Amino acid sequence: MSNIARSTSRAVVDSEALAHNTRCVLDRVHGSARLMAVVTGNAYGHGLVEASRVFLEAGATWLGVSSVAEGIALREAKIAAPILVFMPTVADECPDLVAARLTATVSRSEHVRWLHEASATVGSAAKAHVFVDTGLSRLPSEDRAIDLIDMGTGLGVRITGMYTHYGPPGSGAMADGLDLFRSGVSARMFVSLVEDLRASADRRDMIVHCASSALTLEEPETHLDMVRVGSLLYGKYPYHVKTRDLGLRESFELHSRVINIGVVGISGKIGGGGEFRTRRETKLATVPVGRFHGLGALPPDDSRSLGGALRAFVARTAGAWGRARHLPTVRIRSTDAPIVGRIAMDHCTVDVTDLPEVEPGDDVILPVCPMAVNPVVPRVYQSQAE
Repeated sequence: MSNIARSTSRAVVDSEALAHNTRCVLDRVHGSARLMAVVTGNAYGHGLVEASRVFLEAGATWLGVSSVAEGIALREAKIAAPILVFMPTVADECPDLVAARLTATVSRSEHVRWLHEASATVGSAAKAHVFVDTGLSRLPSEDRAIDLIDMGTGLGVRITGMYTHYGPPGSGAMADGLDLFRSGVSARMFVSLVEDLRASADRRDMIVHCASSALTLEEPETHLDMVRVGSLLYGKYPYHVKTRDLGLRESFELHSRVINIGVVGISGKIGGGGEFRTRRETKLATVPVGRFHGLGALPPDDSRSLGGALRAFVARTAGAWGRARHLPTVRIRSTDAPIVGRIAMDHCTVDVTDLPEVEPGDDVILPVCPMAVNPVVPRVYQSQAE
């Protein structure tokens, strides 16, 4: 019997929605720029290998991962597409990276030297893209990009690309103040910088990229040779963008089933800490999904906003007074029903008083951020055409 057959809970991934979103992004990509599908974090919770296959079949030509382990998992699944590892690789990981034909990220001279040493060990040339910090300060370095390119040439490390990354407004950028008045200024400065670098290094063949989802959507002049897209492929717009016209489709749902039905009287306290107090005789459904599975993690939009924090406070206060109107809801029999009480490690309770027909075994769709859903939850892939 398969794990999926034994599991009460499962994540349902709509493969056709992933393919549809990929095609929508490709329609927006400017000129001859290629598409790198970002599949970090288990493909944003959708399943690393299966999601990567869908993206490549739909037209992506590169994949972006965080670690050597992710890249090797894709190679073991017989995926041959170019794969960029975003995080610089420490010395003892470099031989595995080179052997798996992955493309490294380098931002310091040590990274180039380690790749050179790994190449000698493996007997195959290492490939790398140089990361240029433009204000986000995630990979700061005192080494100049042109020096890293020259060092790679001297040591036989193939520097095949150069890139940077921009965060949302306020993250820090080359022209932070100007970006507040006119978006994309820093990205255009990067374009000018790398064109000069390519000319001085006589490396016109290098792939240059800086646009992630937001810039791909709103700044076509930043598409360059390739765009790196994550959230849009999974049906989500970056929270700070104004342009939302791609016609994206949701691609992920967490399903479980009701395992128990019971009734609690008036003034009953529900869950740890008694955070919800009933104001009427209440019919409760128990669902075996909790914090372990990823339930209760704030969606990215809410976790970054004052409004999200305020909504969470209002929900807690409402629960203490037995009001479910502001609480998160699940979907049972095509109807929304509130989660009441503190979410436990392995279960939650749902107020189904207004749904008297609900019974054990009924399907439940739960509100989650896909990236927060534990990888041990089975992924079921379905193609649900429009």
